[in-house]
Amino acid sequence: MKKYKRIWSGNWKILIGIGILVLVLILGIWGLVQNQKGNGSDFKIGIVADDGVELVSISPDRKMINILDIDPETKLWIVGGLGWYRSSVIKKVLLQEKKMPLSKQIFFYNFGFVPDKILMVKNKDDWKKVYWLRYRLVESKMLIKKEYVKGDITLQDDFLNEIMVRDFAETDIVKQEIKMSIFNLSEMNGLAGFVAKRFEWMGGQVVTVENISDESFEKCLVKYGSGISRKSASWLLVDSLSDCHKVVDNSLGDNEIEYYVDDSFGLGVNYPSYK
Repeated sequence: MKKYKRIWSGNWKILIGIGILVLVLILGIWGLVQNQKGNGSDFKIGIVADDGVELVSISPDRKMINILDIDPETKLWIVGGLGWYRSSVIKKVLLQEKKMPLSKQIFFYNFGFVPDKILMVKNKDDWKKVYWLRYRLVESKMLIKKEYVKGDITLQDDFLNEIMVRDFAETDIVKQEIKMSIFNLSEMNGLAGFVAKRFEWMGGQVVTVENISDESFEKCLVKYGSGISRKSASWLLVDSLSDCHKVVDNSLGDNEIEYYVDDSFGLGVNYPSYK
């Protein structure tokens, strides 16, 4: 009897150990999935690699994995005075200049794309290794579509107008039908239209683009309706120009946003170097 008790006791400890291991594994997988959630229903990855730049959008709602591959020789704009660089050297430039936070702005100002995660990797395809769990869970259930950008990006508005809204705009933002008005307080021609296009690519509905003169505004300002929550995907439309002051305006509709961009904003991103 004592012998059987010892065997049972040993097996019980093994079973407890296995149970703990399984629990840790389950929690680890759950943590990985939670960490890979996006600001909306889509999960967006911005890739800056030695061989160029790439955009990835994984959309369960659309059942699509969309990829936009930027040719290594295509030049992208880096805000703040750094100017235009071939996509294949952007990673090197950001590391040398110690300007890593600008990587997020590169995606927004060139493509109206706000990544949930930015990867600095050797090869663009390495994102499949980093996010292997999410990729393996969805690849068999989704259509994978890849587009390419080559040549001068400033001459490809028609192409970007089509694919960014169709394939890369945040699904939840499109569903919420956010109405946006962009007002240019600066003396920089085209600044409001430049900003408006980025928000349209994100999925916002720009209804007004206008130059105005109003000295009561001391800096870039964002007014938004009370229906726009910080926890919703639409908050990305409010927060994308991070240096702008943000206020709730109860006179606006629940799903309305007004942007007032001024000279300080234009000079801050060095908009003249884009044109």
